[in-house]
Amino acid sequence: MMIKYIDWKVTIPRIVAAVPIAILVFIPVFSTSRDTLSIIILSGVWVIAAMGFAMILRTGQFSMGQAAFMAIGGYASAILTVKMGWSFWPSFFMAGVISGIIALIIGSVVLRVGNIYFSIITLSFGEIVRILAQNLEGITHGARGLIPPSPEPIVLGSFEINFDASVVPYYYFMILLVAITSLVFWQINRSRLGGTFFSLAANQILAEHQGIYLMKYRVIAFTVAGIFTGFAGAFYAHFLEIITPYMLGLWESIQIMIMSIVGGVSSLVAGPLVGAVLLKVLSVYLSRLPVYGIHALLFGGAVVLVLVFLPKGTGLIDLWKKFWRKVFNEPEWYEIPSIDE
Repeated sequence: MMIKYIDWKVTIPRIVAAVPIAILVFIPVFSTSRDTLSIIILSGVWVIAAMGFAMILRTGQFSMGQAAFMAIGGYASAILTVKMGWSFWPSFFMAGVISGIIALIIGSVVLRVGNIYFSIITLSFGEIVRILAQNLEGITHGARGLIPPSPEPIVLGSFEINFDASVVPYYYFMILLVAITSLVFWQINRSRLGGTFFSLAANQILAEHQGIYLMKYRVIAFTVAGIFTGFAGAFYAHFLEIITPYMLGLWESIQIMIMSIVGGVSSLVAGPLVGAVLLKVLSVYLSRLPVYGIHALLFGGAVVLVLVFLPKGTGLIDLWKKFWRKVFNEPEWYEIPSIDE
């Protein structure tokens, strides 16, 4: 009988990475504090948006308008429920579809310019979305915003999941949404498509000479990011029960970018997750201090620390392999699996 050898240098890091995930799943069992659960829920919203940014960056493009797609998703779902009388569930899925279609249309046009021009156009697009939301009074209620309802209860036999009674259903809905997004992005990352994305960012000219159609793959990444960012925006609006033009503007797009960079854009899933959760949790608690501008100071300081103390192009998640090489006393060339693997 053949005994399978267990490589503990691979297994132990994976077990350690799974521990915080298990803790997150069971947090509502030990604590039903609305503040604690709400912070984690909102962190999940930014995790999804940061993953979308990281995917676009993986193709060599720097988007400065990701919050616009959150706004599109939020407004789409809010308008469908408030103005057209749809229930939450179909409106939520339509929000992602609408956001993805707009991302496809915008991407097919602006991704032709590329580089810094693409960043400027996406930044302008975010402002256009905000201005339209503010001025289309008859549709968006302007500066007053829309007040979308909570999701309808889910009835499973004699068991009912009521979103109005507690934030726990929102919590597990967000856990599921982050899990699905992570799974999709993880599969893309390890597929041929993910390899193509990486080659575009690594060397655009070489990729073109190998017959890769840059525009096609950049539009795919931009559209997929738009779909999931739209889902995040729809959830965000219904959880807060309000969506206004001032909730998702330029500063929110900058936050998404910073979360991805601090976490580490070398990882499509783990980097944005670490960066978004860490910065969101810290910003919430630090914002309670009587210090003006502490929120912006935190984000700016985090970027400076990462750029100064970590090698170029790396983030906090890249310390993972370095830590385990130290633990196992292995040389730098020894390959420790990343959390995404």
